[in-house]
Amino acid sequence: MQVLREKSHSKNKNLLNKFLYIIKTNMIKLLLLSILIIGAFSEDCSNFNGEYPCQGDQKAYPESWDERSFQTPPRGDSTYRETYQDMHYLVGYAQLKYSSDRRICTINFITRVNPSLSNYKIIYKFGDREQESSTFTVTSSRSYPDGFPISARLQVNGQDFAKLELEDEYFLWDNPTVNQGSQYENGQKGAIVEMFGWPYNDIAEECDFLATAGYMAVKVFPVGEHILTYDTVEDGELNPWWFIYQPVSYRLTSRGGTKKEFKTMINTCRQKGVRVYADAVINHMAGNGNDMYPDHRNNAGSCVHWGPKAGSDGSPWWTTGWQYQNNPFTGKRPGLEFPAVPYTPSDFHCERSLNSWTDPNILSRGWLTGLTDLNTEKDYVRQRIADFITAMLSMGVSGIRVDAAKHIHPTDLAAIFKKLKDNLGGGELPDDFTAYLEVLFGGEKDLLMCGGGDYSFGTPFVNKMKAVGLSDNDILKIKIWGSDYPKEFPICGYWEIDPRRHAIGLDCHDDQFPGSSSRDMQDKGSVYVKERNAERHRYFLVQMFTRTDANWKIKLVLSSYSFINNAYGYPDGKSDCSRCTGEQCRNNCRRSVPYQKAYNPSSTGYDAGSSNNWKENTYTRTHRDAEVVNAMRKWMGLSTLTSDQLYAKERLKAKQMGLM
Repeated sequence: MQVLREKSHSKNKNLLNKFLYIIKTNMIKLLLLSILIIGAFSEDCSNFNGEYPCQGDQKAYPESWDERSFQTPPRGDSTYRETYQDMHYLVGYAQLKYSSDRRICTINFITRVNPSLSNYKIIYKFGDREQESSTFTVTSSRSYPDGFPISARLQVNGQDFAKLELEDEYFLWDNPTVNQGSQYENGQKGAIVEMFGWPYNDIAEECDFLATAGYMAVKVFPVGEHILTYDTVEDGELNPWWFIYQPVSYRLTSRGGTKKEFKTMINTCRQKGVRVYADAVINHMAGNGNDMYPDHRNNAGSCVHWGPKAGSDGSPWWTTGWQYQNNPFTGKRPGLEFPAVPYTPSDFHCERSLNSWTDPNILSRGWLTGLTDLNTEKDYVRQRIADFITAMLSMGVSGIRVDAAKHIHPTDLAAIFKKLKDNLGGGELPDDFTAYLEVLFGGEKDLLMCGGGDYSFGTPFVNKMKAVGLSDNDILKIKIWGSDYPKEFPICGYWEIDPRRHAIGLDCHDDQFPGSSSRDMQDKGSVYVKERNAERHRYFLVQMFTRTDANWKIKLVLSSYSFINNAYGYPDGKSDCSRCTGEQCRNNCRRSVPYQKAYNPSSTGYDAGSSNNWKENTYTRTHRDAEVVNAMRKWMGLSTLTSDQLYAKERLKAKQMGLM
């Protein structure tokens, strides 16, 4: 029995050793296989970043880089979206040029065709008329209140191959007349309410109150197409407010609403006696890496990937940042391209960090926080910007605020305004036209205003505008909004420019989050959403209208909103995480902003309260405060309104809506 046990034990030991050997051998094989698999699929995390910065004294990308254009996917590709139309083959826009009396408008359909195509022709359609000429003329003898449709067909070898449909255009003669008293000096004196985050439909409803109160105008925030995505989020947040300052085209469908809604709002406000101004972002386009490429990756060890952004009207656009593959449709390295404008790589300054605020070359050509800087020295870019402004004026907009104006060389701005003047018939700019330029001084006041150098927005800028053909009246309409009011005003210690050419305001949109370091006005002013002190803010806003130290013509009232849970999206529903459609957005959206209607007829102003009863996710509606309104009216030479007179119509609306 003992022998049998020993034999059995020996057999079991041999079996165990064999089993262990098999396991050991297979583990080695598995390890080797794993190494091979990891090696095959691992990424070095490299990308094309670092290949696009300026070289030496280079200022812009060379025209040869325009060969990298037409990066948009064609129909049938898995990444294609219907809103891309056929921009892989055909891009273009409508340029409007008026006669001297502004009763005739010539439409030039400016197109660009993919150079891979040959033996093609373009059939243009203006209204219901098709023709091979790209030019069409309309006159004031016909009205187009619902818009004038424009499109083009690209034929190759006699067969329809591609189509481009533009937004409907509007014309100056179809805009309702604005009836305002002589106090408003044909739109050259008055208070403008800047409605931060308000949708167009709500602004249209608000214009009844604005007219009753006596405000000259309302200003809407950027109206050009910008980033607006439900595919992906940044830092857990869906569509923060600064996305509106990252344009992707000059199509006029934005976060505020469609172009049709924009037009309806303009007409409604003008009919009630309220003008409309728009924020124009013309220094840059969307940030590098914020584009429609289906896959981006960083070059860090984490090798994070992210997907595409979307635009408020679905247009495609392409940047160079965080790309690691040649474009599959061109076979070339990616290039800056915004096909719906259209802009190509040579329309941009080469990538340069904006790391100096006193070097004119860097200030005007640097990429502000990674935003792709437009080459405004280039004649095409200047003309395209002027055409964008012309289209807005044709819709009934009375003027513009120029965002980041100090990052555009004064020489370039003068040239743009001259092209705008030419678009409008070559005479003086419209009577009610006003442009106010954002020129934040900071520590560079000598460069920007007081030093008298080539980059000065003071007298040298005036001389540049005169040199290109702008009249004294034209120049009075082009104003400066600076950060010096109310803390140190005038910034030079004297009036370097005519005080009538200053636009002044207490708040600005860059202040509208608690962590903002801008606009520290100490005891000279107040930012409502930062200090959360209604009484203090009201005091300084009233003071803006009662000060008599200069003959200021344009005064700005910011009607903003209070943030919720440090989320910097609007309460218009478009920053609500429930809107996410992409997987990345659904998995990472953490700071949601629920919807709240901007128009509230029962409001009497300062709706966010004060420090002891602060309300988050609330439109502030500071412009509705009776004390503020009457201070503004006194400045304008209008009679004081009682509470009943000011709010009577709104109270009736509130009752009808069940709010009172």
